[in-house]
Amino acid sequence: MREEFESISKLYHYTKFDTAIKILESHSLRFGSLCDMNDIHENNKLSYVDLSGNSIQHLSSDILETIKNEMAKYRQISLTIDDMEQNKLGFDLHQMWGLYADKGKGVCLVFDKDTLCNNLDKDVQHINVSYDKAVESFYIAKPNDSQSIQYDIQKQIKKIFFHKRNEWEHEQEYRFIKRCPNLEKEEYVDYGEALKYIILNSVIEDTDSVKFKKNVEKLNKHTQRVPLLVYGNGLLDYSLIDIKHTETIWNSSNGYDILIPGENCEIDV
Repeated sequence: MREEFESISKLYHYTKFDTAIKILESHSLRFGSLCDMNDIHENNKLSYVDLSGNSIQHLSSDILETIKNEMAKYRQISLTIDDMEQNKLGFDLHQMWGLYADKGKGVCLVFDKDTLCNNLDKDVQHINVSYDKAVESFYIAKPNDSQSIQYDIQKQIKKIFFHKRNEWEHEQEYRFIKRCPNLEKEEYVDYGEALKYIILNSVIEDTDSVKFKKNVEKLNKHTQRVPLLVYGNGLLDYSLIDIKHTETIWNSSNGYDILIPGENCEIDV
């Protein structure tokens, strides 16, 4: 199992347990509104300038309304990707477990990146989010022409939706973006055969073994073909193991966040 896990490019989706069950039942991921993101400026983080780079101080109310309505049509699915340059694996991010997986009581769904992306409609754009010190301005070609706003936004999708400030870089986000003209209709991605693993956290296994077993039973009921793994900390390292605790898929053997006397620290006695 370890070789198989390491052999695929992976995308991770952290979520609460009940939401994970809904995902498994529907066999799909739902596109969410940008205004529901943790980044409170996700949907209105832009400053407006004309093609000469001059700031547009005042926009008419109909232009602002057009921008607002057009931006609202874009929805996203946020996933996490391995950062191999920083040696930060997507399942080994404590803040993601805390923020998005119900403080470790939720799960981390692991998808084969290539398989999942091949299932996407051609109108879904998807790349890594770039993190910058400052977010670039949004250029409006004709600030007094509401008809041009839709075109301007579509032309600058990558600048608008795939750049965030550095403070969010811990999320290692890989994002799907889709323009959904019908605001009343939910949009989904059927993940097909892309779901390869489901990771639970040892937090709940250690604190409530009865609930942990019930959660395992619920997951097995909905997807028996997908291996269940457990992520958590042992005595000297963090590890990823199979649900039966018989095989180690990964461990932090370099002790990057666990002090091991004689290896990466000295004890003053």
